[in-house]
Amino acid sequence: MPDLITLDLKQLLRYIVEQKELDANLILDEGCLLQVEDPKPLVKIFNYFLNYLRSVSPRPLEVSLDLMHDQYLVSMLVYTDATELPPVSENVKGVLEGYSADFKVIHEKNKYVQFKIHFRLS
Repeated sequence: MPDLITLDLKQLLRYIVEQKELDANLILDEGCLLQVEDPKPLVKIFNYFLNYLRSVSPRPLEVSLDLMHDQYLVSMLVYTDATELPPVSENVKGVLEGYSADFKVIHEKNKYVQFKIHFRLS
């Protein structure tokens, strides 16, 4: 069985935002830990979502991480005047499934775009 590492989602999200020098408001709960074999695909997905949001609006991002009793919820939101959005890569779903996660996109035209990523705790 491969070795698992503990991935702290709060530290990871903060690190990515700092490295990308994004204008973002962070509200991140403590204690959201995942046991993973390889964090790189998840890092790529978070980068993909942040780049996607950056591409539809120059406004500051809103990034939150919520610790719930049966899941972790990562929310990435940007306010935008966009009425149409580029398609989301089909690869995202498969990568997130490897982390017991799924996502949905919420788009209120002329208001905001939000990605909600749910990590199920088993």
